[in-house]
Amino acid sequence: MAHDFTPVFIGGTGRSGTTILLNLLSRHPDFHGSMPREIKYLTSRHGLVDIALTRPIQLEENLKAKRNNLLARILPLLGQSKISLFERDLLGRWWSETGKKGNTRGLVQGIPREVLEAEFAKFKVDFRVDSKGASRDLFESLSRAQMKDGVKRYFGDSTPVNIMQADLINKILPGSKFIHVIRDGRDVASSVLKEKWGPNEHFAALDWWKNRIVTGQLALSKIKTENKLELRIEDLVIHRRKETLEKIKNFLELPNHNRLDKYFEDEILPEKLHAGRWKSEPVNATKFSAKYQSILQELSGNGINIKEL
Repeated sequence: MAHDFTPVFIGGTGRSGTTILLNLLSRHPDFHGSMPREIKYLTSRHGLVDIALTRPIQLEENLKAKRNNLLARILPLLGQSKISLFERDLLGRWWSETGKKGNTRGLVQGIPREVLEAEFAKFKVDFRVDSKGASRDLFESLSRAQMKDGVKRYFGDSTPVNIMQADLINKILPGSKFIHVIRDGRDVASSVLKEKWGPNEHFAALDWWKNRIVTGQLALSKIKTENKLELRIEDLVIHRRKETLEKIKNFLELPNHNRLDKYFEDEILPEKLHAGRWKSEPVNATKFSAKYQSILQELSGNGINIKEL
């Protein structure tokens, strides 16, 4: 664990408001928000979690993902090493890719290419001796390299699956802090349908949301209480704005700062969240909401209490 900064991993189901929170926290002088907002190389397939620990098959969400998991385990036996797969993606798509709006995104946004290559070369040697230690050192080095105006107290990332892999991340980066952002599952379902990587049907999207909530809660159950926080994005943006903001500040022990507070008042606005968007979707709203209520009851029966706002 780095002595000069603490990683903060913000996550959720996807389309739950993780970027909203990271953008807010990045306005505080003690907090650096990763660029890109989702660093990819930690939790993506063939990322550090995979190659240092091996992703559990239980984390996979469909048959294709399970097949890819098994393939990743077999490839080293066929002569394609874990490191070579990691190198391909680190220096390739995780370094630079074209975003949805045609913009360039990736680690290129935060660090110079020569820094990435130098740190990877060191990692490649150290990994043979201590895979977890080398992975920790690489994360810390690349994170520090982004903080061009000096190392800050926190380095934050908002990759949604951070929460689903919280226990694994914590094995590599012990003492990390985790913030679980929860959003109304109906709005998540409505939003995720517009993404290429998610479900393509409303009711299936609710099941997808439920499964990610369950997986995330299981992973968080292995994290110390003082290192995790759960919040509703609707509370932060709409219902309990100042109370929820104070809860976040207290969790991170962040002193008040005008720049963060001004951004909160000017940019974290109720109308930007599009709460209740599911009601205008082309789906039977009554049946859709009834299924959501059934899911909430099922979750409650398993000790996961998510209130309807």
